[in-house]
Amino acid sequence: MWRKSKNLNNYKFGKKFTLSQQIVILISLVVCVALLPTSLFTTQKVARVIYDRVSINAVSINTILCNSLEIKDSLTSQNIYVRPEIDKFMADYVNDVDHSDEAGVAIYDKSHNLRVLYNPGNLPDFEHSARGLVDQYSGRGKISYKDNYAIPNKALGFVKNDRGDVIGYIVTGYSDEIVNNSTIDSVLFLLLMTVLGLVVGIWGAIYLAKRIKSVLFGYEPEEIARMLRERDILLNSVREGIVNVNSNGRITLVNSEASVLLQQAGIKNVSEIMGMNASDVLKRLPINDIIKDGKTLVDASVKIGNTIFILTAVPLLLEDKNIIGAVLTFRKKSVVEEMANQLTGFKNYATALRAQTHEFMNKMHVIMGLIDMKAYDELKNFTQEIAYNRQSEVSYIVTRLKDITLSGFILGKISRSRELDIDFSLTEESELHSELDVPSVHDIVLIAGNIIENAFDALKNFDGERIVNLSILDFDREIVIVVEDSGPGMDESIRKHIFQRGFSSKCESGHGFGLYLVKHSIDSLNGSISVESAPGEGTIFTVRLPIKKEED
Repeated sequence: MWRKSKNLNNYKFGKKFTLSQQIVILISLVVCVALLPTSLFTTQKVARVIYDRVSINAVSINTILCNSLEIKDSLTSQNIYVRPEIDKFMADYVNDVDHSDEAGVAIYDKSHNLRVLYNPGNLPDFEHSARGLVDQYSGRGKISYKDNYAIPNKALGFVKNDRGDVIGYIVTGYSDEIVNNSTIDSVLFLLLMTVLGLVVGIWGAIYLAKRIKSVLFGYEPEEIARMLRERDILLNSVREGIVNVNSNGRITLVNSEASVLLQQAGIKNVSEIMGMNASDVLKRLPINDIIKDGKTLVDASVKIGNTIFILTAVPLLLEDKNIIGAVLTFRKKSVVEEMANQLTGFKNYATALRAQTHEFMNKMHVIMGLIDMKAYDELKNFTQEIAYNRQSEVSYIVTRLKDITLSGFILGKISRSRELDIDFSLTEESELHSELDVPSVHDIVLIAGNIIENAFDALKNFDGERIVNLSILDFDREIVIVVEDSGPGMDESIRKHIFQRGFSSKCESGHGFGLYLVKHSIDSLNGSISVESAPGEGTIFTVRLPIKKEED
């Protein structure tokens, strides 16, 4: 699982907003755009509804009073003879009908005399405005509903007798403060709801942003894009084939090396295998056992197409142990075996042993021939010469190289050089008397053996002097290995590529690993290697290895 590293956490994107900030800003804008116009529109509508309701209430109360028989009878009496008790009766009646602490009522007789002023809410200037309405509309004899509705917060009514004669006027109304206060209360409520909606929207945006960031393991989209690019570069730079299979057995990833290897193995339409069933492409692999049962294959020899590969298949597990797929890595078995042989020094040991065997068999053939000819004096001289020469070589090498394994390896190389008609020798200044921990004798055999074999290959078909000298020098903190040959040498164009994997100046297959492994081994030991060579002047390899003795 990906985890946010410190470097990526500090990754800067200039002045761009983070994903969380972008989500919060976007949702906040959406909420504002959605709620604010709606609130403004609703506020206008509420104010209009309040105005309509006040007007309708005023007209309703006015209509009830104008059609009341009690009011009609009272005004008829008052128009003939004024009596205070009738005015009080009308005032009590209005109080019973209105039941409001806000609405005011003014009743006038036909002479525009004020008979009742009901004003429990102390409407400012209500009497004056009511008389103004009576004076304005009394000459018409009637007022339409439209005109009555248009009077702000008030309503005017004509009280008529059974003959249709106007016997009085009634004005009902509300103060402007009622409308304003009701409107303000409604607006404040809407604004409160808008703010609440905005807060809820922002909180939801923050929660959503955190959820998304959690799913993305805390990465920003730019960071994810960057990591995907790095992943592609990394996968395509690996020199092993990599194939990813999802939980449904479908191929979801193939790196460039896998495409090349599968194409070399004879798999058709390699460029189109993405999304295909892995069992159809890699027919001999137990894909279902890996992604269903969690089985693992490690360094298994598997034939894909017409090529045998060394393959490792590992199921991909989440933290809850659920299998979400599998990853397959593979290389050609022939390449792995070749590198293994080179890396373990098997080739060097085998070559030395073969050379010693050949030399021994040649000498045995001479001895058997002398025996058959009964040339016992020549046989005695020949065996004494062999024993002396061999003893001299062994004594010479063993006294300079403390390790028996290394001494035996050098003796094998001497036998190998005789087989190739090459003059190979360990120089007189060579010494190795240290008990080594790092580098090990195996490391020295691998490094020196590959360089010596490289020199032998250069001299096989060389017409000039065929000489190879080996020096192994033991200093206090360093071992120096020098291999010098009298071969044809190398120019600059070849010398700068000799340590690359697979590079070889020879046309035969299977070459190009020796010096590559030498360089790899030297680097792992924190050593160095240098090459001096020129066309016609031979080649000198100098290796320096820092040592760690047993007493250290």
